Amino acid sequence: MRTPVLLLLSAVLPVTACAPYAYTRAEIVYAEPAEYVYVTPVERVVVVTREVLVSRGWVVYKVENDGPNRVIWARRGDDEVVRVFATPTGRGERVAVRAIAESRERGDHGRHRGWARHDPPRDVITDIDVRLRAH
Repeated sequence: MRTPVLLLLSAVLPVTACAPYAYTRAEIVYAEPAEYVYVTPVERVVVVTREVLVSRGWVVYKVENDGPNRVIWARRGDDEVVRVFATPTGRGERVAVRAIAESRERGDHGRHRGWARHDPPRDVITDIDVRLRAH
């Protein structure tokens, strides 16, 4: 009897780590390959990212320090969230940039309920890339 229960739990637990009702964990995003890598200070990436998000109609409501990493949180309305991860890599001033977008269905206003991950907003990522390469 214990073996089937353990097998069931071992199959279900990895799926619940990315539960559809919660934000995607940062560890999952950091494990993905970086979209872009720049030779610039991480603070410059944060400033440019904030400028781009605001110019595109997003409201930046949080810049989180996660060790050496910076996570820029922005929202559009109550149902769309984008996060940009700026991660210093190795020695020097190299910074890897990753982004994800998440949204939930209209009317589902429970805290962290119904969030679904989407592709990052290409217009935002492209604009960040253009501005960082220009300097």
